Amino acid sequence: MLRATTGLEALMMRPFPKALSLLLGLGLALAQTSLERAESLFKAGEYVQAALAYEEVLAQDYGRFEAHLGLGVSLFRLGRLEEARFAFDQMVRVFPDRYEGHYNLGQVYLRLGKAKEAAEAFAKAAELSPTEEAFLGWASALTQAGQAKEAAEVLRKGLTPERSPAYHLALAQALYASGARAEAVPVLYGLLNREPRSAEGWDLLARILAEEGLKERALRELDRGLKAVEGKARARLLLRKALLSSRPEPLLKEAYALDPSLWEAAYLLGQARLQAGDAKGAMGYLLSAYRVSPEPQVALSLSVASLRLKDYQNAYRYADEAGPLGTFLKAQAAYALGRKEEALKLLEGVGSPEAQALRGTLLLEMGRLEEALALLRPLYESSRSPEVGVNLAAALVALGRFGEAELVLREVLGRAPRQAAAWYNLGLALKGLGREAEAERALNQAAALGSKEARALLRR
Repeated sequence: MLRATTGLEALMMRPFPKALSLLLGLGLALAQTSLERAESLFKAGEYVQAALAYEEVLAQDYGRFEAHLGLGVSLFRLGRLEEARFAFDQMVRVFPDRYEGHYNLGQVYLRLGKAKEAAEAFAKAAELSPTEEAFLGWASALTQAGQAKEAAEVLRKGLTPERSPAYHLALAQALYASGARAEAVPVLYGLLNREPRSAEGWDLLARILAEEGLKERALRELDRGLKAVEGKARARLLLRKALLSSRPEPLLKEAYALDPSLWEAAYLLGQARLQAGDAKGAMGYLLSAYRVSPEPQVALSLSVASLRLKDYQNAYRYADEAGPLGTFLKAQAAYALGRKEEALKLLEGVGSPEAQALRGTLLLEMGRLEEALALLRPLYESSRSPEVGVNLAAALVALGRFGEAELVLREVLGRAPRQAAAWYNLGLALKGLGREAEAERALNQAAALGSKEARALLRR
C-alpha cells in the first residue's frame, strides 16, 4: 500500500518565518486553505478533485510536502500511474531525505512493471528508514526482476526480532525461490511455532519436505497444519495434501467446497474428469478455474473439453488463449471448422507425431498428394499407426500406386482388422489392380464396419 497518512492526516505544519511580507503571508494562508480543502476531498474519496486541489497548492508553494504526497497518492488511486510516478519523482527531488516519497515511488514502479527502478527506490527508502514494508517492497521488486537470491539477501539484511510473521514467510519464500530449500526450513518452523495458523507457511514447508523426498513427513506436517488452521485457509493445505495423495479427488472436492476461488483445485478436478472421459463433467470445474485465473493450462484443458464436445468455436478460442501450448489444438479446431489453409499454417513447425499426422491429412484432402506422401511415409514407418497408414495408403491410391497401397493396408489390417477406412481403401487399391472379386469382398467388409463410402460404391 502507498503511504498516505503521514501528511494527509497528521503531519504538523511547519512554522512560518516571522519576517515574511504581508503579501507572502497571504499566499501561504491561501495555500493552507487550499490544502485543507484538498485533504478533505481526499478523505472523502474524491480523488479527481483532490488531485486538482493539490495541484493548486503546489502552484502556490511547491515546497509543500503534504501536497506532493497527496497528489501522488490521489493519482495512484485513480490508476493514473505515469502521472503518479511523475508526482513522486518530483517529491523525492524536492524532499530527497523523506522516506515516503521513495517508498511510494517504489510502489508505483512495481505497478508499472519496472522492477529495477522499484528496487532502487525501495533501497533508498530502507536506507532512510529501515521499516519492514521497505524491505518487503525491495525484496518484491527483486523477485519480480528474477533475482530471488538477492531478494533473500535483502530480507536477511532487514531481519530483526520484531519482524512480523509475514516478513518471515516472505524470507522463506525468497529462500525457496532462490533454491535454498534447506535454509528455508528453520525459518518456516520458527514462523509456525509463532503463528501456527499460517496456512501458507504449512503449505511451503510440506512442499519443501516432499521435494526433499520426505513425502510421509510432509503429509504429517500437513495434518498438523489442518488441526491449527481454520476456515477457507484450510483449502490450501487440502490441495497440497491432494497433490501428495494417491487418492486426490476427495481432498480436492473438500478444498473446492471450502474455497471455490482456489482455481488449482477446480482445475485438477476438471483434469480428473477429462482423464475419466467425462468432458461435460469437466467443463464446470474448468470454467470455475478459468473465471478466477485464466491460466494457459486452464485454457488448454477447456480447449480439449470443447473439442471432445464438438464445440469447435470455443475450442479454437481457448486454444488461442493458451498461447504456444495450444497451437495443435487450435489447428484441430480450425480443421473441424473447415479452415484447412489456416490449420495447415498453424501446424508449420509443430513437430509432434500427432501434429504431423494432421498435417498429412490436410495435405491429402487438399489434393497435395506428393507432399502428403513425403510426410506420411516416414511418419508411418516410425510409428506404425493404423490411422497414419490408412492416410498413406489413400495418398498412394490417389497417385495410382495400387500395389504399394495394398502392402501398407495389409499390414494395417493385421494390426487393426476392424478399421473400416483401411478395408475401403484396400477395395479401391484392388480395383485399381483389376482384382474385382477381392475388391468387392474388401468393400463389403468396409460397409459392414460402417463405411458409407463403401456402401455407396457397392450400390453403383
